[in-house]
Amino acid sequence: MRLRVQERTLWSMATTVRVSEQTRARAAALAARRGSSIGDVVDDALEALETAEFWRKTQEALRRHPVELDEDPVWELSVADGLDRE
Repeated sequence: MRLRVQERTLWSMATTVRVSEQTRARAAALAARRGSSIGDVVDDALEALETAEFWRKTQEALRRHPVELDEDPVWELSVADGLDRE
């Protein structure tokens, strides 16, 4: 768990994660380029993976159950707002 205070990270608990030397070197290089810690790189990478997984699952669900926007009453109301289309 960590707390962000004015762009500084305070660690309340830490643990070790086993990774290959190559992965650690890649994470350290990326952290150095970004001016951040390896922990921040891991946090950001996990956030990006979770977000990508969410959207992948959302797209799969929409493919299984397509939504027809043409028949959506809320969409139709927004289209009929009286504004000229450009």
